[in-house]
Amino acid sequence: MKDIYELLNDVDIDVHEFEEMKTNEVEKARVKKKLKESIQVKKKVRRRYKNIAAAALVLGLSTMTVGFAFPTSASNIPIIGDIFKFIGSEKLGFYDHYKEYSTHLDMMEESNGIRITINDAIFDGETVSVTFTVESEQDLGDDPIIFNHLDIKGANRMSGISKITKVENNKYVGLMTASEFSEADLGNVKVNWEIGSITIPENDKEIKGDWDFAFSIDATESKSSLVGQNVKEKGVQVNIEKISVTPVSFVMYYDQVVSEEIRNKWQGTYVDLEIKDDLGNVYSGEGNGGSGKDGYYMSWSKTFEKLNPNATKLIVTPHVTNYSSENQTSMEMTKDGPKEVKLPEKPGKGQEEFVLEDIVIELKK
Repeated sequence: MKDIYELLNDVDIDVHEFEEMKTNEVEKARVKKKLKESIQVKKKVRRRYKNIAAAALVLGLSTMTVGFAFPTSASNIPIIGDIFKFIGSEKLGFYDHYKEYSTHLDMMEESNGIRITINDAIFDGETVSVTFTVESEQDLGDDPIIFNHLDIKGANRMSGISKITKVENNKYVGLMTASEFSEADLGNVKVNWEIGSITIPENDKEIKGDWDFAFSIDATESKSSLVGQNVKEKGVQVNIEKISVTPVSFVMYYDQVVSEEIRNKWQGTYVDLEIKDDLGNVYSGEGNGGSGKDGYYMSWSKTFEKLNPNATKLIVTPHVTNYSSENQTSMEMTKDGPKEVKLPEKPGKGQEEFVLEDIVIELKK
């Protein structure tokens, strides 16, 4: 019997029968990324930064003064036109409308052979999201890390995420966000991003430089509604505080409260939300990080893709993970950079996962 390769060799194909399709730069970049991932042998990453790169940044901020400079306008064409879609390619539809409502900035700073360009930014009233490109004269590895966060004028607390993806040799695209920085409804924010170094986790190398950006951005239209519903089971209570709906997404704000029994057994607790509507749509989401006094009592927010205008209900399913110190790293942000903090030993081993009862939210029209 012939194998699949022999059968394919027997197929008579006229190459002129195929019609070439037009593709945009985002689709081309995705194909290159997937091809690279399929043939690339992953290097071993030292544990010092492994958990930090995927974790949300949680910061407590005092009052700050933002000095405004005006970086050189970037004249080069960005590597990818719509970085929002490229970053969100694994969560189809999540960033579909971000480019449409974003502000194009095209601000570039170059230092120590590395050029960083801020491409677009959007402020949904709750979260600032910034896309950027990095072009370097030297290889920065597969997953370079920028620890420096977005500073928002008047902020007293912030959380956010950072993602950087390699698209070509020495070329990268990224997304940086900052959330939960004010209790008031803001129509405009002033943002300062001072980058002092880039870290290559494969070899723990730190490249110092001076890349400073400052800009202001108006909020998109948004509508917030208080929810005030909760569910409790197995020593974990989840409170859904409010929902904020914008033209590009909706944001769910929630708290977790953990019993003393759980605190004594497990190193920490994390609650994630899964959301669908009464029409059967399941929404992709991106966590914005959170803040709290410890790893048990936390306030979180999570942004989901654009809400279907015909939906009348949201079904929220909380997913709980209790985890030990075995596979966790705690980092403290200091003036000299991130510092690893040793975690105390507790009897819980590995992790424990369970799902709480659904919370049904009636949407106000």
